[in-house]
Amino acid sequence: MSERSPGPRGAETRERILDAAERLMAERGITGVSLNEINTAAGQRNTAALHYHFGGRDGLLRAIMRRHGDWLRDRHDELYARVAATATGTGRDVRGLVEVIVLPVAEYIGLGARQRHGVRVWTSVLAQPRLAIEEVRSVVDPSLTLAGRALVEIMAADMPRDLAVERLVVASQSAMHVLADRAVLEDAPERRREPLPLPLVARNLVDMTVAALLAPVGAATREEAAGTLGAV
Repeated sequence: MSERSPGPRGAETRERILDAAERLMAERGITGVSLNEINTAAGQRNTAALHYHFGGRDGLLRAIMRRHGDWLRDRHDELYARVAATATGTGRDVRGLVEVIVLPVAEYIGLGARQRHGVRVWTSVLAQPRLAIEEVRSVVDPSLTLAGRALVEIMAADMPRDLAVERLVVASQSAMHVLADRAVLEDAPERRREPLPLPLVARNLVDMTVAALLAPVGAATREEAAGTLGAV
């Protein structure tokens, strides 16, 4: 079942359901809360309200991802345009490309609790093996894809392309999980230690991701790659 196009009252109900779903899924995981619990938390007496508006859990998750996508997409576009404008010849700004991936999410979690809930849910959804690649493409904006492709091209000059892709996937997912953990810390009622300021955490994470992507490929790794990928 596809999502409904609601009227004014329906739109308000839909937003309440999304608010409740984001909060509960951020706290307990995307499969750790039932749809009935979300419906109840949204103040809906009609147990079919969630299914009416979203068709089920998958439709609800897609709606959550799209709900936060516009702001992130605009920021990804802005940062990627800046990198593209300063690129000269074959020179590529690795740090700038990594910033396209990392900084918008870090900035977004600094905007408020609802944004942090969204990032935590989004990170969990993208880590799901069952999520079809077409669905991922529908919510990952073009600038983010272009930045990733450019990074792979840079790395592939010094390592097998498949290994470059693997590095990018692992580094990107690791960065997103670090930021999702920071989102949890931002809303924690008690803290064992005072965390570093979020902008500093973001910049440090960019440094760490650049280092991970450009780290030299060890001799043992090259040998393994030659045996399994047919490359050196």
